[in-house]
Amino acid sequence: MLYWVIYDISSTKVRNKVVSACKNYGLIRAQKSAFIGDLTRNKKEMLSLEIGKLQTSNTDCIFMIPSCKCCFSDKEIIGTLDEERLKERDFVIIQGKNE
Repeated sequence: MLYWVIYDISSTKVRNKVVSACKNYGLIRAQKSAFIGDLTRNKKEMLSLEIGKLQTSNTDCIFMIPSCKCCFSDKEIIGTLDEERLKERDFVIIQGKNE
């Protein structure tokens, strides 16, 4: 299943640990504070536990949002996305209309 990991973390040290964890699980950066990638249920649980152990503040927020490939293919992108980084993945990027 595709997962989005989206975060708002105040501490640079904690934020860097989340970035490293996401990369270690094969997720790729979609934006500065958002990663996307395919995770098995087991890998998702492992990543969730790893991130959950970090010392976050009470104002920090980390989302792990599932997105089935069918739903993801229905998305609309407004703006630009570096598709070269995403080409070798198991999902397809469909550009939205930019008017």
